[in-house]
Amino acid sequence: MSSVLYQKYRSQNFDELIGQEHITKILKNAVKNNQLTHAYLFVGSRGTGKTSAARILAKAINCENPTKDGNPCGECGVCRAINSGNFLDLIEIDAASNRGIDQIRELKEKIEFSPTEGKYKVYIIDEVHMLTTEAFNALLKTLEEPPEHVIFVLATTEVHKLPPTILSRCQRYDFRLGTDKEIQEVIERSAKGEGMKIEDDAMKILVRNAMGSYRDALSLLDVVFSGQSGKDKKITEEEVRLLLGLPDVEMVDLLLTHLADNEPKEALELIEDIEEKGINFQQFVSYTLEILREALVAKIKDEELDYQFYTKVSQRDILRLVKSFLDIERSLKGSGNQSLVMEMIIPEFCVPQSREEEEEEEEEEDLSEEYVDNDVDSSGSASVTVVHDDVDFKDIKKNWSKVAKAIKPVHKHLYAFLDTSKPIKYEKGKLYIEVPFQFYKDQIDCPQSRDAISAVLKDIFNISCGLECTVNEKAKPRMKSSVDVVLKNLPKKKQKAEKSFKSNIDVEAIFEGM
Repeated sequence: MSSVLYQKYRSQNFDELIGQEHITKILKNAVKNNQLTHAYLFVGSRGTGKTSAARILAKAINCENPTKDGNPCGECGVCRAINSGNFLDLIEIDAASNRGIDQIRELKEKIEFSPTEGKYKVYIIDEVHMLTTEAFNALLKTLEEPPEHVIFVLATTEVHKLPPTILSRCQRYDFRLGTDKEIQEVIERSAKGEGMKIEDDAMKILVRNAMGSYRDALSLLDVVFSGQSGKDKKITEEEVRLLLGLPDVEMVDLLLTHLADNEPKEALELIEDIEEKGINFQQFVSYTLEILREALVAKIKDEELDYQFYTKVSQRDILRLVKSFLDIERSLKGSGNQSLVMEMIIPEFCVPQSREEEEEEEEEEDLSEEYVDNDVDSSGSASVTVVHDDVDFKDIKKNWSKVAKAIKPVHKHLYAFLDTSKPIKYEKGKLYIEVPFQFYKDQIDCPQSRDAISAVLKDIFNISCGLECTVNEKAKPRMKSSVDVVLKNLPKKKQKAEKSFKSNIDVEAIFEGM
């Protein structure tokens, strides 16, 4: 390929600018009727065609033989010069690297000169929001009274950063992201031009990862094309995933299934496998959110999906998963330990029971656990041995949640594991706590975690003690979703009657009471 695809297949007239018909129609009429304004503002996400539209506008207003509908002819000397980047009266400025007042002053000095080749001088200022305050003030004076032969096209992805004084002097056009159909059209057109065929599943991946950006779609396609050895080879889904380092649907489905089935060890091993394979965690989470959205829509429409996790979760479970993965997506962007951020999802869902259940059990166990040890003396009668200790274990149990909250600002990952724990006794200078799974115990037992917990215990309860972490093998899953799971936990003598009413059970109401 002589150039990258997004440059090679850049739109050359208004009709080729896919997805922005609401803008191109107005611009064509303006050119056709000679109703041009001195300043345009093109607003929209990256890769939606703002710069392409600005260049097409520059061609159209300077074209020697414009068409009747307002498009440039594409054949005259002006059109060819702009296409090749050699038109002297088209000046493109990157405001990200030319953002100071000196650059704007230089621009003001040059605009007074008449066009060299065409009818108008066109200044395209890309990412205009990057200009400094002083530069904006200098540009404002130019926009107020520009020469008749000058037209400005300002382009930005962050219009909210522009001063109101600038906005009020421009004719604004909002470019929208492409639909899946429009993105696919762009990819198919370019693939055809390169003599490549793309499988349907591979096309879906490219469209999905373009996220509505036409330029991103062609950039992804460029990567895939670069990995091809033959001109006639068909691009497969496996090749696209391999070349782009994308996760496959089975891995996402498996992780969600492990979370729904309360399998923390298996979920952890899968996350480690994802890291070993070099799959980008941000892309994995993004794909997971897309699958969860698909699942949520299917639940609302009462439709079936061919995912393992789908039958194990309710709408409420899906919403909780979506919220958690959105949090992970935000955390991944600024994290130096992305695998740890991913592992945070495990204790969020693989926990034994609700806080209400824990508190009820704690109240029942208070007397036996806190104050007495029952022994049998030599005569066979029960005796009560009072634990003489200055530590108020009842106070520790009552305020245990403060320990997890105090840990959170210092060790956010440890907070997630400690929040599921509970103290079970204090004996001989050692505090015993219980967690639902071995994985949690391993995290709490590491030296850094123990030091952090000891410091918090000293700060909150003014005690210095040892820490013993045990695993409760009878942990209950937190995410119960299907009617079958609910019925399974009912007393046997009630199951037969309950099953006859299975279709009328309000699952959400059952969850409310659990």
